[in-house]
Amino acid sequence: MKKRWWLSFILATVLLSSCSTNENKVAEIEPAPESEYVKTFDELALGILFDFKLEVQNADERWVKLWVERYQDGKKDDDSVVDLIYGESLDETDEGHVGFGIIHSEKDEPLYFLYAPDIKLNPQKSDKKANLDSSMSTWEYAFKDKKVPLTLDEEKVLAAYRSTTSNEMRTVDLSDPNDVKQMIQEDTEVLLLKILITENKDALY
Repeated sequence: MKKRWWLSFILATVLLSSCSTNENKVAEIEPAPESEYVKTFDELALGILFDFKLEVQNADERWVKLWVERYQDGKKDDDSVVDLIYGESLDETDEGHVGFGIIHSEKDEPLYFLYAPDIKLNPQKSDKKANLDSSMSTWEYAFKDKKVPLTLDEEKVLAAYRSTTSNEMRTVDLSDPNDVKQMIQEDTEVLLLKILITENKDALY
């Protein structure tokens, strides 16, 4: 009897936890590294593009913020490199592509831009000079080949671009906050693409 009681208790707990997670989920996002956007960017040799498919539920009541934080020698810039805010869609479910691009230049500093469904920012330079003397650089999605649920009022790291003036760079788990903190301290420059979904527009500023 005791074994059956414990089994029933465990199953009930799992089901309740699953229901709670589904209730808190307001969106799903999935990397799209093989999208036409990325292929075009690669064919034109423009630089780096992180592309995602985003679906927001109850989009007529939500606000979405995409932004890029930059850290140089472990210190965070006061302002975002680039940011984009949109919301209160005319449709209850809003879906489309969102992403972040870095346009490289051999002579000048890189240009940065963000885009979302029906919104595209013009490429722009950062107020602070980028590190152009790195010996190594890498870029990666925080999660690969899978959809990830997004909950209300939760900041989520989507991708990172990293560079260093040293001759080594370790592998990082971008889903682990402690690993991200260590990466920021070790690498010369780090760009983090983040997303936040909320019902309060003022909370995004």
